[in-house]
Amino acid sequence: MVASYLPLAVGLPLIGAVVLGLGGLWVASLRHQRFFIGSIATATVFASFAIFFLTFLSYSAPLRVEGWNWLAIEPMRLRLSFQVDTLSLWMALIVTGIGTLIHLYSIGYMAEEEGAWRYFAFLNLFIFSMLVLVLADSLPLLFLGWEGVGACSYFLIGYWFQKEENAIAAQKAFIMNRIGDLGLLAGMIWLYSMTGTFEIGQLEKIIYPGDVAVGVGLLLFLAATGKSAQIPLYTWLPDAMAGPTPVSALIHAATMVTAGIYLIARMDFLFAAAPEVLTVISGIGALTALVGGLIATRLYDIKKILAYSTVSQLGFMFAAAGAGAYTAAIFHVFTHAFFKALLFLGSGSVIHAVGTQDIRQMGGLRRYMPITGWTFWIGTLAIAGIPPLAGFFSKDEILAALYARGKAGETLYFLYWGALLVVAFLTAFYMGRLSWLTFEGSYRGTEKPHESPSVMTLPLIALAVGTVGAGFVGLPPLLGTSWLGQRWLLQSVKPLSLPPLEHSTELFLVVISVGVGLVGLSTAWLLFGKEFLRAEYKLSLAIGDFHHLLSDQLRIDKLYEKVFVQPYYVLSDLAKDIWGPWTARSLPQALANFLYRIGALLSRLQGGYIPSYIFYLAAVGLLVLLWGLWG
Repeated sequence: MVASYLPLAVGLPLIGAVVLGLGGLWVASLRHQRFFIGSIATATVFASFAIFFLTFLSYSAPLRVEGWNWLAIEPMRLRLSFQVDTLSLWMALIVTGIGTLIHLYSIGYMAEEEGAWRYFAFLNLFIFSMLVLVLADSLPLLFLGWEGVGACSYFLIGYWFQKEENAIAAQKAFIMNRIGDLGLLAGMIWLYSMTGTFEIGQLEKIIYPGDVAVGVGLLLFLAATGKSAQIPLYTWLPDAMAGPTPVSALIHAATMVTAGIYLIARMDFLFAAAPEVLTVISGIGALTALVGGLIATRLYDIKKILAYSTVSQLGFMFAAAGAGAYTAAIFHVFTHAFFKALLFLGSGSVIHAVGTQDIRQMGGLRRYMPITGWTFWIGTLAIAGIPPLAGFFSKDEILAALYARGKAGETLYFLYWGALLVVAFLTAFYMGRLSWLTFEGSYRGTEKPHESPSVMTLPLIALAVGTVGAGFVGLPPLLGTSWLGQRWLLQSVKPLSLPPLEHSTELFLVVISVGVGLVGLSTAWLLFGKEFLRAEYKLSLAIGDFHHLLSDQLRIDKLYEKVFVQPYYVLSDLAKDIWGPWTARSLPQALANFLYRIGALLSRLQGGYIPSYIFYLAAVGLLVLLWGLWG
């Protein structure tokens, strides 16, 4: 019975986007009803969440909801259909659940914005595209959702398009995602040329040769690096902070950036046939996590610190997926959705109160903003991996999976495990630094800080509760698997077999993981617990040029600018200066002269002399006769 409402669950955000978009475009008075617009947008996403939650409660077996034939390439006819299994339903609950809270928060955050109708329309359209992506039963439909979230992110990141840097950030995100999308498109074509089908269920039944699995796997991983901001296509994500803070929370927490992880988990049968690709995925993930963590330690923009934190946490997920621990990767997607959305929305509450994103101009805000301050600290402890908060459980699962893979004889994974332990320390350190510089000590700003309205603090409280409890969904084997973990997490994907770890080894890994997090927080407290800015200055001097390198984000953007962007501008200028004038002036002029001469020649044949016309007619008739005889 619930299955019949699933198309409505997918379609409601689309209906909301169309109604709000066209209504705001055509009805001028509607644009000023920001609370009403925000309420409609929030209600559509919440209704979708309610339907998916009822489906979750009654779920017993995979569901397939079929529609009409939407793609016909003879002899193939592809139906518009959605697959509801444990993985897709799990992702749909995350997208709509966290999305509802972000929509609710946006009502307060965008209360003074003239273009709120446009913002909420694109926010609804983004949720619809994400649902299409995770529920798609075929690769073309998945690609449609994949492109949809990319397009919506362009409009949302560039929401304040009047500022040039915002428009550039939106273009950068769009272009870098298109680079990755070429990989997905090429991988789809390769699979279809070999199998004759786009349906994921049919692709899962096929045995793939090693070269095909490696080739397609690398192409799909390229797509994932673009959408989920991994090396080398990660630089768009920090610049995406140009958008409103709720957009940052939506993109960076539970939706767009997790699409790459979802793609790898959904196509797990293909990657299982290409262990070489999994090793590459895990290595790139570990390296990305390390780079993101290092850069985050030296930044002062509160949103950019959280952005690089997202890059780093995504690296954790890819490292787990590369170890074949898809369950651990999806579990971290789930827990990360809560604490990262909480941190981003908390940063938005701070920016809303003090009017700056520079943590050097904050301090002592917990006294003025107790709800924001305490919930932000909960998010900080969770991402640092302190038990019993959500981040501890999922991070521990990832580290244990990498260690187990190394113990199985693949010693390279021990290197990845060690790198992620370093990242765990860095995460606790930079988040402790961020929280102490923002919420403790004395206030260093000029604006009068104040707590945000309840429409913004209620989502913070809800996310804080989720951050506390979400980890118990997937208890480690040491503590016994929970009912939800047994029913959902372990059934959502097919992890590669990993050697079981002894309880003593598991306990050892847990102690190391928690210990590293505590050391990172303690180090941050020792440095910034009292003399905030003086300690920051001393630390900058201590690491010397490396501080400037990290503050400049390792100058990767400047490298890309010199290697790719500037040569493109040079080629564009050459085309403009050489090809442009020829096509704009010389070619049309030459064509006009040619037609003029033809016209002049034909005009001579029309002199009004009747014997000449008779001669032309006879000549043409003779030519037709000869052509007929030769034919």
